Amino acid sequence: MFTLLKKDVLAFFSSWMGWGTISSFFILMGVYVWVIDGNVLDYGFAELTVFFDLSPWFFLFFIPALSMNTFSEEIDRGTFQLLRSLPITTTQILMAKYGALAVIVLCTLFPSVIFIQTIALLGFPTFNYDSSLIIGGYVALLLLNLCFIAIGLLASSLSNKQPVAFILGLVLNFFFWQGSLELGLSPFDLSTHYHRMSMGVLSFSDLLYLGGFLSLVLGLTRVRLRFLT
Repeated sequence: MFTLLKKDVLAFFSSWMGWGTISSFFILMGVYVWVIDGNVLDYGFAELTVFFDLSPWFFLFFIPALSMNTFSEEIDRGTFQLLRSLPITTTQILMAKYGALAVIVLCTLFPSVIFIQTIALLGFPTFNYDSSLIIGGYVALLLLNLCFIAIGLLASSLSNKQPVAFILGLVLNFFFWQGSLELGLSPFDLSTHYHRMSMGVLSFSDLLYLGGFLSLVLGLTRVRLRFLT
């Protein structure tokens, strides 16, 4: 299981896509957080609301692109059956793929800690910043991305064509992020829980909802993989 996880992570970072994506995220967020109108300096408060408002939209697109070939490529090439012949279970295969994507997302987010150091130095007095908002924001963003990853894996398992898997993952992510709320289907809405947590309010109900959502989607993906031939 850990060998498969390591292989997927190394495959991502051994190509230009890995470092290019991390650099693009850091530069894009840096421009929005520090340069464009409505940035942190315009707010005049030592917090990163702008960053946590915009980051989900980046990952909304990035994660389906990252996960689209996870299973669809294996299915298309017929190598998924080779994976199943290894002395690991379907659940272990799923969790290895999931874990690899989670590690990649964590590595993408990691450079943003520089933003925390920067606002800490800009605060008055120095290092006077709203830590509860920042901690809550990162916890919320991480949990949201874990849900996006699960949705992306499910989409990848439903098609053997990578473009179809990408579009399906993107549509599903958007539906659960914003579409369900617009359609009045609030029980499927992730954004309300995310925004509440990103304000530093880490309630048990929000954690339970996101954990249950994550378990449900991974469970559906596991069932789908078991019926692949």
